[in-house]
Parts: sequence; C-alpha cells; structure tokens
Amino acid sequence: MADGKPSYDYSPAHRAIEIAAITCLFALVAAGAWRALGVAEGLQYGWIAAAVFTGYVLADFCSGFVHWMADRYGTEETPLVGQNYVKPFREHHSDPKGMTYHDFVETNGNNSIVTVPMMASAWLIGVDTTLGLFLFTALVSLAFWVFLTNQFHKWAHQDDVPAVIAALQRARLVLDVEHHNVHHTAPHDKYYCITSGWLNPPLDKIQFWLRTEQLIEKITGVAAYQDPKFLKS
Repeated sequence: MADGKPSYDYSPAHRAIEIAAITCLFALVAAGAWRALGVAEGLQYGWIAAAVFTGYVLADFCSGFVHWMADRYGTEETPLVGQNYVKPFREHHSDPKGMTYHDFVETNGNNSIVTVPMMASAWLIGVDTTLGLFLFTALVSLAFWVFLTNQFHKWAHQDDVPAVIAALQRARLVLDVEHHNVHHTAPHDKYYCITSGWLNPPLDKIQFWLRTEQLIEKITGVAAYQDPKFLKS
C-alpha cells in the first residue's frame, strides 16, 4: 500500500475472489491428503507416492498447455480469460521481471480460481479401492502443484530466491532459470511447461506444440498468434 493505493493493479473484487479461492484450495487439498492417508494401508502407501508423482508430471503438462494457449490463441479482449490470462502471459515476454513484484495473492490467485472446481470434483471419487485412492490422490497432487506453478515460475525470474529453492532449482526438481530462459528466447514458441519443465525437452523433440497448432489450423482455419515483432518480412 503506497499513498493509500493498493500495490496490486487489478480490481479489489477480483482480489477478494483470489483470496477466497486460495483459502478454499488449501482447505480442500489438506482435507484430501487427510482423507487419502486415513484410508491407506500397506502397499497402498506406495500407490499414494506414485499418485503424488503423477500429479506433479501432469501439472507440468497442464502448465504448458495453459501457457501455450494464452501465448498462441485469443486476445486480451477474449471474454473471461483475456484480461486475466492472455494479457499477463503476453506482457510477460516484454517484461519478464514484472511478475517478481507481484505479492503471494496476485501470483497464485488465478491458478487457485481454476483449480478449486477440479479439486472439489475429486471428492466424487471413492477411495475404497486402490484405483480410486490412486485417482483421488493424483487429483489432489495435481491441484496442489498447479497452485504452486506460478510461484515456481516467479522464482525462476527472481534474482534472489531462498536457499532451499535455489537448491531445488539446481537439482531440476522445480523450474530453473537456465531452463526457462529457452522460452524467453525469441520467438517464445517452445518450452511452455513451467512447473518443473521436465516435459519440455521431449515435447520439443516431437514438435508437439507446433504440430498441434498445424492440426488446429487445418481443422478450424484458425492460425496461432504470431507476435508482430518476430514475423519475417
């Protein structure tokens, strides 16, 4: 708060929704972990560990998918997502350090808003079987890591991060600076995954995003967005 003005640059109403979403998501994830651990026994703990890992890998893909969609499709005027998703991702290319000035709520609020419905629906899955327990835990894990994705992304742009985070980055357990810099090299059309970044090399090797864009254009006639700064004359 400076001169009586909030430090964030969006509406108080949206911020209130973000705070509510973060609170709700934390409660649902904590309750989900309690539920899973409360019924697990024997070898099922191994399945829980596998589900947590699965959720982490899925979160990396989901982060890449959302990032790719925001970078390549729609405009800032697109209803519902234009201002809160498309605009921040595209401005981020021009001002990579901008997000490092966002507080905890502004950094993680939007991810919470889209994740709460998924986490709530996970409770429809029964945990009385090993398969059900695995699926439920994987969704809890996915929700938790999706929530943290923008925080990992922010740390990959900060000049200074906590020592434990720096160690995780060096171990490539979370998104690291050098890896993420590939995406921030013009024309910004690869390495979209921003949770751990593990999926970026294999997806890039098979040209997954490019081939998907070509398929979409072939089926719908809609071409992926090209930043005018990088178009060839």
